Amino acid sequence: MFHIKSLELVHWDYWQRIKNIPLDAKIITIAGQNGSGKTTLLDALRTLFGLDCSMGRTYKHYARHSGQPIAWLRAVVDNKPVGRQLSNRPFRSSGFFSEDEVTLFCQIQKNGGDWKRQYLMRPGCVEIEEVISANTTDWLGVETYRKRLANAGLSPAMAKVLALEQGETDKLCEYAPRQLLDLVFQVFGDKEVLDAYDEAKRHQHDTEQELQQFEAELEVAKANLEGLRLRVANYHQWDHKNQEKRDLQEQILPSLQFLETKKQYASVSQTLRAAKKNAQLQDQQLSQQRAELAEKSHQFSTYLQQEGELEKEEKALQKRLAEINTQLKPQENLLEQKQRLEKLAAESGTDIAETTQLLEQQETQLAQLKQQRSQLSEKIAEQQATISGLQSKTGLPDPENVRSMRRAMTDANIAHVMLADVVEVTDARWQGAVEGVLKSFSYVMLLEQSGDASAAFRLAEQVRYPHFIVPERVAAPKVDSKNDQSLMSVVQFSAPVPSWLIDQLKRIRRVDNVAEGMQLSGVDEWITPDAFHRERRGGRSLFVDVARYRFGQAGRAQRLDALQKSLPRLEQQEDQLTLEISKLASSVSNLKTRLAGVDAAKELHSRLDEFAEAARNVAPLKKSRVEVGTRLGELGDLLKQATIAKTRSEMAWQDAQKHLAIAEQHSRDNEQRLAQERSAQAQVLKDARHSWSKLPSGWRQGSYLSDLVEKYDNARQVELRIKNLELDIASEDWETDSNVVDQHHRLHHQLAGQQAETEERRYQNNRAIEATSNARGAYIERLRYTIKIYAKNIKQLGELAGIEVHADPVRLENDDVQLAQAGLHVKFKFDGKGVIGMNDGEASGGQQVMKSLILLIGLLKSEEGSGGFVFIDEPFAHLDIRNIQLVGEFLKNTDAQYLMTTPLTHNTDVYDPSELTLITSKKKKEAEWAQPIFVLQRRA
Repeated sequence: MFHIKSLELVHWDYWQRIKNIPLDAKIITIAGQNGSGKTTLLDALRTLFGLDCSMGRTYKHYARHSGQPIAWLRAVVDNKPVGRQLSNRPFRSSGFFSEDEVTLFCQIQKNGGDWKRQYLMRPGCVEIEEVISANTTDWLGVETYRKRLANAGLSPAMAKVLALEQGETDKLCEYAPRQLLDLVFQVFGDKEVLDAYDEAKRHQHDTEQELQQFEAELEVAKANLEGLRLRVANYHQWDHKNQEKRDLQEQILPSLQFLETKKQYASVSQTLRAAKKNAQLQDQQLSQQRAELAEKSHQFSTYLQQEGELEKEEKALQKRLAEINTQLKPQENLLEQKQRLEKLAAESGTDIAETTQLLEQQETQLAQLKQQRSQLSEKIAEQQATISGLQSKTGLPDPENVRSMRRAMTDANIAHVMLADVVEVTDARWQGAVEGVLKSFSYVMLLEQSGDASAAFRLAEQVRYPHFIVPERVAAPKVDSKNDQSLMSVVQFSAPVPSWLIDQLKRIRRVDNVAEGMQLSGVDEWITPDAFHRERRGGRSLFVDVARYRFGQAGRAQRLDALQKSLPRLEQQEDQLTLEISKLASSVSNLKTRLAGVDAAKELHSRLDEFAEAARNVAPLKKSRVEVGTRLGELGDLLKQATIAKTRSEMAWQDAQKHLAIAEQHSRDNEQRLAQERSAQAQVLKDARHSWSKLPSGWRQGSYLSDLVEKYDNARQVELRIKNLELDIASEDWETDSNVVDQHHRLHHQLAGQQAETEERRYQNNRAIEATSNARGAYIERLRYTIKIYAKNIKQLGELAGIEVHADPVRLENDDVQLAQAGLHVKFKFDGKGVIGMNDGEASGGQQVMKSLILLIGLLKSEEGSGGFVFIDEPFAHLDIRNIQLVGEFLKNTDAQYLMTTPLTHNTDVYDPSELTLITSKKKKEAEWAQPIFVLQRRA
């Protein structure tokens, strides 16, 4: 592999142009402050060699900082032959360069809004100006350029090593054994052997894929052939059913129908002859029924005439009876008046004055009883309405003035509540006392919003509402009834109430009786359970009947109970009054009758002639009424018998009429049916003769028809078979394409060809497996040799560093699975201590660096010696003086070219191995470009 001799930067990051930075030394140290451009310089080399920059940066990042449209990177590298043969120059295969030096160019140019890079290789030492003036056209893309560098020794594996980030020089010792083995083989392995093995595996994989594809296609073809075979069988079955259906429809069914039509024609003809005889017999029966109907019609007319004559006579007698009753009624009324007057005259012997006085007393008493009953009825109705109100959700009915006020408040949208609705008495013993104190406040109205006071007062003024309307309300305090003896302690409020009401209830003390109250001072205000109240003005009873309670649920419940108990008693009183009123009214009526008897005697005497004339006229009229009534009774029986006879005659006539109509309709139907049958038979015979004429003569022969009857029995069975065939054909998925038979034959021949081709593919796959096995053997041999060389390299490097290095033997067998699992295990032994692995956590920081350097530089050594270059970013970070010296000595004893970075430090041992030191400086704020790189070279 080549090494770097010099570097030139143009517009790279903040450097304007730095020409010919010397790098032709074994160990080069790049020193400077943090942020002075050490990693920037290494990234310039990485970009020049087509590698990725460190720390996530790209070449575009550095090109933008200069503010220029183009940037250049140029390096002169060594192209001397490796070993004794002149043809072993690194760039011999890349561009047939035979000079000892090769110049590498990287041009980074702004293209539109983005940056792109291109590369160039030239033999010898060539300047940038020469390339510009020559208008070079053979620029290389990144991938082509990387391939040419790989031919010169900078393989992709080495590129990964050179692209290690700052502080990650120990990454190699963190590789897994399999990763390390892959990296070693990529660096040392024979590319042709690896390519041959990969090509053999690829070819085997392709042939195997082709074989699997052909086998799959063969299986599909077999499945398709089997499917076609089933389709062919299905087609033959469908064709057989259709052929059978055609035979039955076109030959067998017409033949059997011909035979059955002949038999049917003979049978129908015989039936028609029998039906004709039956029709003649029915005509005779119809003549008899018509004669019977005429006779029954005559009888019905006779009975109908008799009934009409009797009804006419009955109407005349009824009219005569009505005339007699009209004449007799006034005479009988006069005689009834005579009897009533005679009875009154006989009873009029009582004292008139005494009777008149008694009548006046009883009438007065009767009026008083009626008034009492009316008042009692009103009270009962009021209590019933109150009970209904208490039991319903609407509550007790309010007085008219309260209802009017509440309607006005509701219409004005003024929210309010009645005081009686927010009071609850918690002790039933004191319900009466609370009712007495609050009796005058039953209809006090409480406003929900104090702001509605003005509107509410105006409404109360208009309606003339006599009760308080209270806008100011407070929440009532909770009082313990055990410790507080005030009336307030037995009252609860479900809403805020006026403060004066709370004060009043708090002032009144509860006492059990008057005697207990009198023991208190004269200024104390008290009340008993019976509502006797003592205040500053004196004492008085505030008793309220239970039936008048209004406050609280408990009060309303007591009121309801009292009303329900008193209502039966009031109803009993009402019934008693009603009985007394009835008796007294009867007595008044009798007294009035007695007084009427005095005038009856006078009237009877004055009307004697009128009553005598009425008695003379009544006798003949009653006699005539009896005669007419007797005849009407006789006519009733006669008319009843005539009506029964007429009804029976009418029913018999209607039945005969109905039977005759049924018989005539039946006769007409028979005639029509016979006509239709004769016409149908004639048409059938005509059609049959027409169809028979078309049948072949052999189908009408007796022997042929006998065979059909024996096989199919009749035409109906043939029709059923045809229907079954039609259902089978319509209901199942049949194959109807006759081409399927040809397809089956073609696929059968095609399958034979596929089987032969599959066998050929199987033979080629076996040959590929054999070739893969041979290539794997060559690959294993080359891999064993590579491991041997690398183990030798790291062992020699370990001896230079005073470290025992040992690579475990790798088990390599001719098997892809074992090759994929193989790995290179390297062990180290420092200072005569125990053996440690690559990354088992046993090594110190300096030992990790030494292990990685040995593994890294071992990749650079070849059979002719070491070569190439390595970028190591801050290898001495976190190392003590002793480890720095050990690393420095190790680097001196190897043959590779090292470009290392280090921050400025007081420990000068970091510069001890360096032959060349590059000093970078930070860009000053006021300066446009960064300062150039200073060079220190160790004296020989």
